[in-house]
Amino acid sequence: MSVQGDPEYWQKTHEPLNLALQGVVRGAWVDQPPLADLQLQFIPHYAGKHCLESVRLSRLANEGGAHAVAVGLLRDAVETLSLVALAISRDADKLRFLRQWNEDRLSAGELRKRLDATVWPSVTVAGLWGQPYAHFSPLRMRWHHHIQIVDGEWRLWINHPGGDFELYRAARIVAFQLLVFWAFAELISAFGAASVEQLKGLALLAGNARRWLATNEVFFHGEKWEVQLMPFVYPTGAQYWDQR
Repeated sequence: MSVQGDPEYWQKTHEPLNLALQGVVRGAWVDQPPLADLQLQFIPHYAGKHCLESVRLSRLANEGGAHAVAVGLLRDAVETLSLVALAISRDADKLRFLRQWNEDRLSAGELRKRLDATVWPSVTVAGLWGQPYAHFSPLRMRWHHHIQIVDGEWRLWINHPGGDFELYRAARIVAFQLLVFWAFAELISAFGAASVEQLKGLALLAGNARRWLATNEVFFHGEKWEVQLMPFVYPTGAQYWDQR
């Protein structure tokens, strides 16, 4: 699967899960907020919307060849998903930590430490938070590089938004986008943070996403996702696709 090779990829795999998540975030969580606290109940709703919008805009950047920008938006999505996870979790002390975060007295790193201690042990999506995309680091900058073998020699190009489009890198970002949606759905299901009918729909769509991710050709089977999604400089061309 690739962005250019299958222009309907978003409608086939991503959009159904996106719409189901939107229904929870913009519908169920507005009518019945996961948090009873009047000062904090907006957090999962706004953070959830921010997560989904970040993935949507990541798609547009990726399809335009701005792969480093697309990855940065996905990291932002993962950060907001941390807030969602704490807000809908069964952590007995979550209101205190959310209040500290809301008053800018708790950093993102400290929030992740709390999640490591109380939330991630009870769900199966913790590996998503191991990505090194939090800042514009040298690793992320390399997503602007474009490598080709021309007449037997390596050539290095620099990508710019609206410029060169690298098929293999873009396809991996597409997989990462679906991975964020899948993780969001798994969190909602793990903590029962939706209606029974919505949970049934999310379970079905998350299962479809899991199968798509497990069998997609952009991943080398047997390797961990978090390792494969590291922003290294990938060669392009048929010889790279033949590696297993």
